[in-house]
Amino acid sequence: MSESPLPSAAIHADQRPASSHPGNARRTAPDQPRWLVRPEILQHLSFSSMFGNDRPVELEIGAGDGSFILQYASQNPDRNFFAVERLYGRLRKIDRKARIAGITNLRGMRIEAGYLMERMIAPESLSAVHVYFPDPWPKRRHWKHRLIQDAFAPLVHRALTAGGILYLRTDHTDYFDQMRRVMSRAHGFESTEAPESLLSIRTDFERDFNARGIPSQVASYRKVPSAAPCTSPG
Repeated sequence: MSESPLPSAAIHADQRPASSHPGNARRTAPDQPRWLVRPEILQHLSFSSMFGNDRPVELEIGAGDGSFILQYASQNPDRNFFAVERLYGRLRKIDRKARIAGITNLRGMRIEAGYLMERMIAPESLSAVHVYFPDPWPKRRHWKHRLIQDAFAPLVHRALTAGGILYLRTDHTDYFDQMRRVMSRAHGFESTEAPESLLSIRTDFERDFNARGIPSQVASYRKVPSAAPCTSPG
């Protein structure tokens, strides 16, 4: 099967160097689909080549079972959507559901989010970044593993176009407080409201804990066009 044009929801997998990806050889076995696209890991992704057009691109980090990104992409055919997930099996399921639904504006990649944001996302190439219910790492000694840290905000700022928005959701109160502290210190962002049309799209996980009386905690931050770019702490 030709690698170009891309399938409707082609999965890009295992982009990290083998030295940083233990067991990488086993995870890229020959039984993986032949249409896997494997761009150079030290080059910026070309979304225009990936999607075959220049529509705005929105990124979801930690797509899980795809219950958010599949709905959102289906409802917004005038935009492109890029889903990142560490578990290959989840991406396979997202891809299968996208094909069945006829969704053509969705792509996915199996990769660690920090590496992607730091090395592979070109400046000002995303119109939005969605981070919904990331692992809260509840034990204090594990907080260093949380995604939303001071070093993360400048990477998002660099990736977003002027006026682009970072959307955050969690059910974990302590982590939500950390998210807000991080973003209040970050340069070049202002707090904003997520549209109701976006908030109405919930993940299956979110619906489950909402039904049990646990609320979603939501925050959104717009890149301020006139602000100087963020710089990494330290």
